[in-house]
Amino acid sequence: MKIHYLTIGEVAKLSNISVQTLRYYDRINLFKPIEINPSNQYRYYRNTQLYYLDIIKSLKYLGLSLEEVQSALTLKPEELVVYLENQEKRIEEQFQRLKKTKQVLQRKKEQIQAFALDPNMMTVSIKKEPAQKIVKIKTDNMKVDDIPNREYGRISKVLEDEGSIFDTLYGGAFPLQRYEFLYDINYDYLFAYIVTDKDFKEKYEDVEISTLPAGEYLSISFVLENDEYEVCYQKLIDYIEKHQIVVNPIVYDIWMPINYTASKEDEFLVELKIPIQTT
Repeated sequence: MKIHYLTIGEVAKLSNISVQTLRYYDRINLFKPIEINPSNQYRYYRNTQLYYLDIIKSLKYLGLSLEEVQSALTLKPEELVVYLENQEKRIEEQFQRLKKTKQVLQRKKEQIQAFALDPNMMTVSIKKEPAQKIVKIKTDNMKVDDIPNREYGRISKVLEDEGSIFDTLYGGAFPLQRYEFLYDINYDYLFAYIVTDKDFKEKYEDVEISTLPAGEYLSISFVLENDEYEVCYQKLIDYIEKHQIVVNPIVYDIWMPINYTASKEDEFLVELKIPIQTT
């Protein structure tokens, strides 16, 4: 192979790497010139050295730091294969993590669009919904206006243990019937949505992995103020009776905070929904 020498400017142009970067590589002993003229400090490289720059660029493209690149360059071919296999596994893990993050982002966007931007506030509508996995915990004498910190804290812990996260939507379920007062309602259980597709590894004594079934639901949404809860619940009851709709006698109420600053007053959107029986 014919050998000839290149200035640092020529190497920079041929490799598409800046002169400043090549000088830095020299200082950290990553890629050094073959010769430095002692009188003017000009750096000279052999044309064959460009091959090693390509290797450095390839390793950087894989996401390696310069320190990791330096270590990789000292490996024998068989050692480099093992090293690259480990990098491949790491990248695959990152890829799967990003996929899950994308799922959560898409879900959150859809929730806000369907819930907070609902144009039919305080109006009964029929919605078709997919099956949704939930984590639920049974309650004892839990009222609508109670603050279930312990229960949701436990649900959050289970989700984190399973590599998921606590959704900002959470809710409860109670029997469908006429109530004289709002405070007569007792939740059967509280729940939070599972926002990832990951299967849970463990079984838990106090919480259960379940599913809200796919199908049509009677639904009404409102901002929680004054007596809106009672008014909207009554609208659902009246709608069922007026249209003689056969429903499963359970009410899901879903809460979504619309104020994300802890220093401000609590504000919530609430959706009440009742599953319609299939024939």
